[in-house]
Amino acid sequence: MHDGYLEIAEGALFWELYTAPSVGFRASARPTLLFLHAGVADRTLWDSQVAYFSSKGWDVLRYDRFGYGKSRPKQAYLDQSPRSKLKHYQHTAQIVRHAHTLRPAPGDRGHEKVVVVGLSMGAATSIDFAIAFPDLVCGLVVIAGGLSGFDYPNTPGEEEIFSQEAILMESKDVEGLADLQVHLWGDGPLQPEGRLRKEARQQLYTWCKDIVVWELNGIGGSAFEDQDLDPPAVGRLSEIKAPVAVAIGTLDESSTVAAMRYVSDHVPVSTLKEYKAGHMVNLEYPDDFNVWLEEWLNIHFK
Repeated sequence: MHDGYLEIAEGALFWELYTAPSVGFRASARPTLLFLHAGVADRTLWDSQVAYFSSKGWDVLRYDRFGYGKSRPKQAYLDQSPRSKLKHYQHTAQIVRHAHTLRPAPGDRGHEKVVVVGLSMGAATSIDFAIAFPDLVCGLVVIAGGLSGFDYPNTPGEEEIFSQEAILMESKDVEGLADLQVHLWGDGPLQPEGRLRKEARQQLYTWCKDIVVWELNGIGGSAFEDQDLDPPAVGRLSEIKAPVAVAIGTLDESSTVAAMRYVSDHVPVSTLKEYKAGHMVNLEYPDDFNVWLEEWLNIHFK
């Protein structure tokens, strides 16, 4: 495993590259799998997938989005007023190109493109990345994600629960905000409190609490404003020529489910998988998710 920091204009991105040994075949015959995490997690969201797919002979790349995990802003960026908006899809391209330089004898590699797998915020970035940098993408897997330019309302009941977030932010209630995030993104906004299994719930709470602290202090998470693709992805899905797999949790918020169905219906080549899950599909069903993803990969990248 290789890891390190990639310097970017705003700071540094922490990345990890797991290069699999050849297992009865040339490992170079397969593209690298790139995993992009959700906005309520960091790169460790993908621990199960990293372990599983690297053991199966895939190269696996992941990184902490700017403002999350071990990725850090420069003081000069924090001092900006206003701060420049972040183009995360460009950061993704920088990470992929950097990873290409780390492989032995890169000219002998069978693939220099990646299959990008993103969940939630990571899914939205994955779509923007696939459109902006088609030369770097040979496959796209999006799970419970947003879509830049897509507008679909949640139900009134869902909005009522989401409205509690602003009240808790105003009172700087770190534990209350973390608990609410776990309910929204773990259980599902209209599901019973505590539906998500205990181990996954505790992991999600830890991520959320750290991110809430950074956001309240203006040094990470949603305190950094994003810049979506322009024009937005909603009108450009036909530009994605790589095969696409879409997964949704049927217990998730309405707007996310609608966005993912829209993607599946409007890209040229797609497959759709539904889980009886909330937002964090791979955290809730890690084994089932790994099998589903592997089967899809084997169809397109055998």
